[in-house]
Amino acid sequence: MSEIYHEASKPHERLMFNVAIFHFFVPAILFGTRNLWLIVSLSLLGSLVMIGSIAYKARHSQNQNALVQAHWKLAWRRSLYLLGAYLVAAAIFGIGWFLLMAQADQSMRFIQRSVLGWFALVLISLTLIVLIVLEGSALVQSRKGIMPADMKL
Repeated sequence: MSEIYHEASKPHERLMFNVAIFHFFVPAILFGTRNLWLIVSLSLLGSLVMIGSIAYKARHSQNQNALVQAHWKLAWRRSLYLLGAYLVAAAIFGIGWFLLMAQADQSMRFIQRSVLGWFALVLISLTLIVLIVLEGSALVQSRKGIMPADMKL
């Protein structure tokens, strides 16, 4: 039975790995490069690959135990929160970038884009905090064999 509980915890471990590695570790390592595009693109690409693997496993887990299948689907639903945060942050930054094109002063445009980038990152940061709390709880509960419908925060 503990093997089933271990299998049920894998989707939450994968999502927590995504958050830890691609949102904290990789940006921290690449921060010294001063190439913002490298930090954003590697983190985003790695995170999207991890989310894609969660989606694949959630869709192809029919031959799994019901508990394991339910936890893969829960991790996929929670991954959608992160994807939604990416889209909203990109929209905020894209709209702001477009509106700042009218700014004549190049120095002021750079400052305004920097502030805009921080606002876009606030949404992703808040989503990451919520995911850490939810997935930490789900990880513990999956190891106890609790079905997602019965889970409590």
